[in-house]
Amino acid sequence: MLYINYLFLLSVSKSHHDALAEKYFQDNDNLNLTTMKKAIILTLFLYGLLGGTLMAGTYRVNNKLTNDPSAKIYSNLQDAHDAAYNGDTLMIEGSPDSYSGITCTKRLVIKGPGYYLDENPGISANKLSAKVYGYSYFNTGSDGSLVMGVEFDYTLEIFDDNITVRRCILSGIYVGSNENITISECFFPENSNYAFSGSIVTNLVVTNNIITESVYFQEGSTGVILNNVFSYEYITIPTGFDIKNNILFTSGKDNVKLPLLPDPDVSYNISIGDHFGTANHNQANVSESALFLGALTESTDGKWQLKEGSPAIGTGESGINCGAFGGPQPYILSGVPSGPVIYELNVSSYSTNDNKLPVTIKVKSY
Repeated sequence: MLYINYLFLLSVSKSHHDALAEKYFQDNDNLNLTTMKKAIILTLFLYGLLGGTLMAGTYRVNNKLTNDPSAKIYSNLQDAHDAAYNGDTLMIEGSPDSYSGITCTKRLVIKGPGYYLDENPGISANKLSAKVYGYSYFNTGSDGSLVMGVEFDYTLEIFDDNITVRRCILSGIYVGSNENITISECFFPENSNYAFSGSIVTNLVVTNNIITESVYFQEGSTGVILNNVFSYEYITIPTGFDIKNNILFTSGKDNVKLPLLPDPDVSYNISIGDHFGTANHNQANVSESALFLGALTESTDGKWQLKEGSPAIGTGESGINCGAFGGPQPYILSGVPSGPVIYELNVSSYSTNDNKLPVTIKVKSY
């Protein structure tokens, strides 16, 4: 994780500063002057910091703005998709209002700002997530797409190959008869849906997720299930998966269906019950209170971090930690997408005598 501190003076004439403020106020008449100043500085900084990222091929999606196709700005996610080309990026900005779902038929990168941003201090100066309400689909033509940092309130359905979903809140994933689907570093809140369901999938990768809902993998599917936390009692994982370094945080066994044990492909897992047995470096009947931070933090996803002395520390394959925060690609709090993120922004209320505005920005990259 790269940390960068910036302290600089932004030189703007009073007339230009006032013009910018007036324009922003007209578009956002519910904001006060301090918020306007910060928004102006933040926008200018982002364009400088992200440079090439916000050039041609990147589309801003903000449902508080008016469509401006010439500037690649869209208020609707589907409209931005329809205007984009294979290989382009859709940047969904945080908003108090939800976005409608998307039907993706192109190879795109879709990025939001993350989630639970108000619960994890020092993660991001922006506290608004990008919520997508309604079913979303990756249909034929979306092969090779990546989505990250988005909060999906309805099921995300995948009907093409080579789709990657990272660092998202997922109400549920439905996968058709496809291959090379990767679901990593995501949070599945408890709801009425299955976290995973679908048809027979080949080479499905499920890694470093926190899953608090039912899981059902179709018989005949293959892939890897590594470094996840499962905390719901309805779980079906058939033979054909490499299952390692997971933590099963439920004691009930009647509705947990795993490969016939002992199985060399089921190893280095932990359960607070006796789901995996003790062969192949699995741990059984681990103390529930010994594993996670739990009530020691108010963060919805942070509570699944391992507490000091946890029996999951160093007991995974090759000495890595079990659970979502272990391994080479650990879960990132709040699902902040890869790239630079401003986690602290301070803008002076007054300009200096030479018409410069002191600004302090702290940036880190995930």
